[in-house]
Amino acid sequence: MESTFLVTKSFKHKVDCFCSSKHHKNTIPFQRGDRIELTEDIKNVEPLGWYVRIVVNESYQVYVHIDDLEQFHDQKLIRSEMDLELEYNYYSYKVNASLDHKDQERFMYYVQKLEDVHYVLTKTLAKTSS
Repeated sequence: MESTFLVTKSFKHKVDCFCSSKHHKNTIPFQRGDRIELTEDIKNVEPLGWYVRIVVNESYQVYVHIDDLEQFHDQKLIRSEMDLELEYNYYSYKVNASLDHKDQERFMYYVQKLEDVHYVLTKTLAKTSS
């Protein structure tokens, strides 16, 4: 299973707090281009279920319910880095093919897709190299 994911669309998520005194929720904003790394730290909180600790942009850590992570992936809010790199290669190919066929409409469509993926990949690289 992939352990590094990139945020492809900005969103906010309510994270459960496990304070012994009372339950409350904090909201964490995930920005397009954020890097999410899954750790091996997994715990079961009765009766809520399984949580995994994630590291966001190598700067802070939080526990997120596993079902929430799956939902983020299903909604394409997060994608694996490898999937995005493969998508980037595919769109590059499609841009070149549309140029060969002189198809301006498809060219513009695939250029936009290529730029979207490129933005997420380069924004993530800029955050990790800082």
